[in-house]
Amino acid sequence: MPVLEVENLKKYYPVRKGFFQKIVNQVKAVDGVSFSLNAGETLGLVGESGCGKTTVGRSVLRLATPTAGKVLFKGKDLAKMDREDLRKIRTSLQIIFQDPFSSLNPRLNVGQIIAEPIRNYEKLSMPMIRQRVGDLMARVGLRPTQMRRYPHEFSGGQRQRIGIARALAVNPDVIICDEAVSALDVSIQAQIINLLKDLQEEMNLAYLFIAHDLSVVEYISHRVAVMYLGRIVELSSGRQIYEKALHPYTIALLSAIPIPDPLVNHDKEMVLSGDVPSPLDPPRGCTFRPRCPMAKEICFTPPVYREIEPDHWIACHLYP
Repeated sequence: MPVLEVENLKKYYPVRKGFFQKIVNQVKAVDGVSFSLNAGETLGLVGESGCGKTTVGRSVLRLATPTAGKVLFKGKDLAKMDREDLRKIRTSLQIIFQDPFSSLNPRLNVGQIIAEPIRNYEKLSMPMIRQRVGDLMARVGLRPTQMRRYPHEFSGGQRQRIGIARALAVNPDVIICDEAVSALDVSIQAQIINLLKDLQEEMNLAYLFIAHDLSVVEYISHRVAVMYLGRIVELSSGRQIYEKALHPYTIALLSAIPIPDPLVNHDKEMVLSGDVPSPLDPPRGCTFRPRCPMAKEICFTPPVYREIEPDHWIACHLYP
């Protein structure tokens, strides 16, 4: 059974106007997203900026309350849990934020930052907590002797390691990696990605890896879901997505990956025209239709998100 199942997840933000703040419209940040995540698996979630990737992650964790849909963790619906029940299950679901500096409390030293979730959820003596913090720091490549330092005394890569250690402190089953390496340079990215992979093998962790760098996603992900304007348009295994992408939007994203070879022919690249439509007023039918070079008359009808091959899901009229 999947450790995490998301069914028809929606998150709308109301737009209010006037003296009485009447709701006149809604921003459909996430509009019917479904996927599953198994223990020890990484699901990459990719798409252009503003497509709703981060909102999906925050809605799964109930950091943002979903408008509709189900989020099932080991069969239990997080969307229906009250505050007390949700607190009990928080240890199993953690997040690594995009900005490793603003997500760390500058008033606390590293030892206090990592120890905070342990103190909140476990009854341990201070020496035992200190030992646990030292072990966690060593596990993520930091020296335990650094636990009295403050976040501003570390580099960006080291701060991200602190964020990883904090997420691991309560032994989670699922970690949401929200652009966890996008703020780092390439060499540090490689170190953090390899660290995440090693921790996954060691602890059987499940990752929802949110990113826009497709080369990083290809390296770490077992399956990849492609989002466009609040919806998943294609989902399949990482190898199949990169070798046999079917949705025009996925093909366009992959063709935009820079290839450092001057001899490569770039004439076959699919270049999208226009801008991403506003989620306040999404296009009728297929939301990708106005930018799709393969659009037909039938695309004015919303496509059904369906499985066309084993474990290959797509929302497109081009494939029967």
